[in-house]
Amino acid sequence: MARRTALSLILLIIAAAGLRAFCFTGLQIGDDIVYSHVAEHRLSGDPDITNTQGARTGFMLAIVTSYAIFGPGEVSLVLYNVLCSIALVGVLFLLARKLFGEAAGLPAALVAAVHPNLIRYASECHTDTPVALWISLAVLAFVHALEGDPKLRLRVLSGLLLGWAFLHKESVVYMALFFAGHLLATKRSWKWYVPIALPVVAVALAEMLGFWAVTGNPLERWAMIRKWHAGHYMAERYTTLGSILYRQFIELPVLLFTPWWGNRYMGIINLACLVTGAWSLLKRTPGAGLAAGWFLALYAGYCFWPSSFSPFLPGFFLFDWTLPALGAPLAAMFGSLPHRVPPVAVKVAMAGICVAAAVTLHTARNDGRPYSAGAREAGPWLRAHPNARVITDDKTIEGLDFFEGHRPTRLYIPFQDVSIYDGAVVIVDKFWSQPGKWWSRPVPEIALHPPASWKKLHESDQIVIYRP
Repeated sequence: MARRTALSLILLIIAAAGLRAFCFTGLQIGDDIVYSHVAEHRLSGDPDITNTQGARTGFMLAIVTSYAIFGPGEVSLVLYNVLCSIALVGVLFLLARKLFGEAAGLPAALVAAVHPNLIRYASECHTDTPVALWISLAVLAFVHALEGDPKLRLRVLSGLLLGWAFLHKESVVYMALFFAGHLLATKRSWKWYVPIALPVVAVALAEMLGFWAVTGNPLERWAMIRKWHAGHYMAERYTTLGSILYRQFIELPVLLFTPWWGNRYMGIINLACLVTGAWSLLKRTPGAGLAAGWFLALYAGYCFWPSSFSPFLPGFFLFDWTLPALGAPLAAMFGSLPHRVPPVAVKVAMAGICVAAAVTLHTARNDGRPYSAGAREAGPWLRAHPNARVITDDKTIEGLDFFEGHRPTRLYIPFQDVSIYDGAVVIVDKFWSQPGKWWSRPVPEIALHPPASWKKLHESDQIVIYRP
């Protein structure tokens, strides 16, 4: 590797770390609360396999380790995600170079470093960012194995990495489509792929034995998925063949590859990567087919994974936080650009990616922050003004509980459970109490428009605190 290239990679990794710190979203009061509770329970000796999050053993192991070292908190909760997101920059640099030649590394690493989706979900507690890293590493080992692997070590390593990724999220099974496609395209013997498959199966069986020992059900993970996800995340309009096909082949591509959510250009970055990959595929660029197969396998899986077979219902809306797994192969595709394009054009394209990312990050940087802003502000006030009973909405309570390390020093009462307001303080979070929003929480009229007898103790743009 040339010294200039190595220096550029180091600068990109530093920039990736800086951007992820600058755009740190903080607590979202969603899945992150669940993961945090499970981690605390496991540190206390309770395995807590009562939900989908608790059944993702690999991801939980990383969070539990972080909590054991640093204690509970926003940073320790997502530290593993942040590190995986930064490491993905280096992995995609190596993978693109292996697929398309030395010049491909920096363009791919640039996309991984500045892609708004990869930055945003580096600091949110979802499994998809680590899954993107471990799948990318598995593909990297697989590509090296294609050049020669007489002792099977690289294929076994690829399988172990996929097995570890599977312990984070079951969507890793989609990679079976990738290997099946590669087998058909290259006409290799199926026996060549067995050293990859066996470690994945071994990891899955080991996990099943663990669940059997703890819960008595070796399929507990899948039972949790069925309990919490089957038939969920659906819209009534996706009930006919026509509506499902429209979703898969028109609606989702429009969301992924066009500007969306107002003045934001993440879709343009995705489109630039996709067009680059498609063009390289048409030009029969070596490695282009493998990168395209990687992307298509995951896209097909994420689109068609069902929550119900009869009738068929697509399992997810392809949420924002599920996209890092797709962002990795897209970044690798962009690495093929220097193969047939002049260096000046490559630099212009890379500059365009940076501009699109900067505009998107500027407009979207604060998107995730309002969720916990009320609890974040109320916590110091409550410490300075001790009160035995606090009445507020359930989401603000979750945030306050989290910021106290799940060891609350006062009694929190949600609005829907309160009968007597006297002797308590009432916190109205202006974000969660907005009417008619998908995130709106139940807040009684008396708290929104309190009587004159209620004393206002504190007010800001985020919260109002009263004493009835």
